[in-house]
Amino acid sequence: MQHRWLFAALALTPAAIVLPVHAVVYMSAEQARAALFPQAARFDEIAIELTPAQQQVLDQALGVATKPRRVQGWTARDGAGKPVGQILLDEVIGKYELISYAVAFSADGAIQAVEVLAYRESHGQEIRLPAWRKQFVGKKTLDELRFGEQIKSISGATLSCRHVTEGVQRLATIQRTVLAPR
Repeated sequence: MQHRWLFAALALTPAAIVLPVHAVVYMSAEQARAALFPQAARFDEIAIELTPAQQQVLDQALGVATKPRRVQGWTARDGAGKPVGQILLDEVIGKYELISYAVAFSADGAIQAVEVLAYRESHGQEIRLPAWRKQFVGKKTLDELRFGEQIKSISGATLSCRHVTEGVQRLATIQRTVLAPR
């Protein structure tokens, strides 16, 4: 009799341990690169560890201390080798889990597109909707990227919207202050 309860408990244990997984990978960084700059003949890798001076400029521009960042992405070039834009990759916390995304900047530094590469939260996938991501297009300055004003939230995805917006602000500042002068 005792063995039946033990077997029943053991049979139910895996079900209790298994948690629902909501992670969805929508595209790889390489797929995003090709989608964001289909006209590019080549992509030169960007991998920069911000110097303390660059980190200070970033923190001052954002008005908040950020953790040191390694910037990764690519400069897209046409057939003649002329830069047509840049793609920068980043991850931010949604509510509990990481959101991976890419931001495409045109040659003049304006945001061309924001793509969500992977979303791991159980709610808030609406940030992938084109209408929400389109709010970033054409923006260049932090004043144009204020959450709740220029960039509206989505009910049920407020934290994801806020954190992705903050990440885009950070990448836009890095693109303008660190990468654009190159």
